[in-house]
Amino acid sequence: MERQTLEALCDGEHKAFEDVFTAYYNKIRYFINGLIKSEADSEELTQDIFVKLWINRQSIDPQKSFNAYIYTVARNAAFNFLKHKLVETSYLENHTELNEVADSEQLIFAKEISLLAELTVGKMPIQRKTIYQLSRDQDLSNDEIALQLGITKKTVENQLSLALQELRRIIHLFLVFFM
Repeated sequence: MERQTLEALCDGEHKAFEDVFTAYYNKIRYFINGLIKSEADSEELTQDIFVKLWINRQSIDPQKSFNAYIYTVARNAAFNFLKHKLVETSYLENHTELNEVADSEQLIFAKEISLLAELTVGKMPIQRKTIYQLSRDQDLSNDEIALQLGITKKTVENQLSLALQELRRIIHLFLVFFM
């Protein structure tokens, strides 16, 4: 690049910037693509480099090799991009693995609580167990359960209340013990 063009660029002349852009844009894009292997990302990085070149034009030293300067900037941009992609990929892989472990643990935990509830219901007195199962498994209302078993609605409510209290107590103990 001619020294006069670089001096004009440093002074903020748009024509000088157009000349530099025309001379280097495709070369830099091709160079970056060789490093990161992505056309779209190469295009974006190259555009960013030229935007920054314009913004920081006054820091360019026309006495030094512009070619070395622009390729160094491009190389650093590509390496920073690759480092960022590596960190992002690593994070996503680790995050996915952690989620899978957490999901597995939650599934096991839910199964343990479900099994604990089944065992607790299984040990309840027959009438309470029957009322609970009709309410939860068959989704019958308290009136329907009372009618089906030939007992009062108040008895159904009391037995359900006792069953739920017992389940809450057992699950609470389980959570206290395992948490």
